[in-house]
Amino acid sequence: MSEDLIARWMDDRAGLSEEEAAELARVLGADPALARQVKDQLATDELLSRRLAVDRQNFEAQVAQRIVGAGTDGSFLSSTLGRVREERRDRRSPWRGRLPEAVAAAILIAGLLLVLRRENPGPTPAPAAPARPVLPGLRAQYYQGAELRGPSVDRIDSTVDFFWAAGQPPRPAPRDLYSVRWTGKLTTRVSERTRLHARYDDGVRIWVGGKLILDDWTGRYVIVDQGVDVDLVAGQPVDLRIEYFNGGDRGVIQLFWSSPRQPEEIIPESALSHE
Repeated sequence: MSEDLIARWMDDRAGLSEEEAAELARVLGADPALARQVKDQLATDELLSRRLAVDRQNFEAQVAQRIVGAGTDGSFLSSTLGRVREERRDRRSPWRGRLPEAVAAAILIAGLLLVLRRENPGPTPAPAAPARPVLPGLRAQYYQGAELRGPSVDRIDSTVDFFWAAGQPPRPAPRDLYSVRWTGKLTTRVSERTRLHARYDDGVRIWVGGKLILDDWTGRYVIVDQGVDVDLVAGQPVDLRIEYFNGGDRGVIQLFWSSPRQPEEIIPESALSHE
């Protein structure tokens, strides 16, 4: 039954009914050896037909390239070219005897598409790169002296909300002279103009999205409050950088935010992140 169906298909590709075409696809899909045999025969017929009209050496090189491009393996290429060189047409399968040479190319294309669709499903998509983890808090670097120079003591601070009493610096520092740099990302929950409010003693600089929005790098004798308005987009992290120095005695640095829908509060750890 299957040989008769294959012979009819090879003689007249458009002559099968929809049911017969479905049956042919099922037969070839269920029998890989038969599918391979049909594919081999189709390729052999195509090669023999084309070889009548072109130079042998150029022809074989072109055919080899075509077969490799179709995704077949080395054994199939070797055996097919062997058949071409031997020109033993009597080795065709029984259903091939009635096939006109002129339609070999058309049948080869149809057959390879049918078989290779099952055997060569295409390249496997590369796995997606794992998402980089979001780490809460800001990266902090603590320096001796007021100029953010020399070796630092590094740690992660969950928020910027500090009051260091005189004689109790965040790291050993003569005369309470120290400076700190915080870096990371700021992410808001609402899209609207937001006020960033710093409370500090002695000096502070703040950058948002790479833009310096507050620059007060002068020694203060009292605690100062300053605020700046910025436009933030919900869920869109922006670069945040804060630099602070204390020129002696107590040290204070706190960073708040507020907006029409956000009551003023210390910027929480959930809105701060670092890599």
